[in-house]
Amino acid sequence: MRNDIVEILCDINPLLDPDDEDMSIAEFLESKQLMELIARLEDHFDIDIPYDDRNEDNFYSVDTIIELLERLQ
Repeated sequence: MRNDIVEILCDINPLLDPDDEDMSIAEFLESKQLMELIARLEDHFDIDIPYDDRNEDNFYSVDTIIELLERLQ
């Protein structure tokens, strides 16, 4: 799961360093890129991410994205 998320993130924005723990992914991505991330995660993992779960806290790091996806599966 982690590798899939990292691959999607790097495809959306190659300048992103998903291993940088001091950087918020949600703050690094432009809003259009964040929406693309959500759409690609939904497609790839065959889930729906409810509007309430689309806040920046759930997209802070790869680990928080994994927690979100595990909760929704």
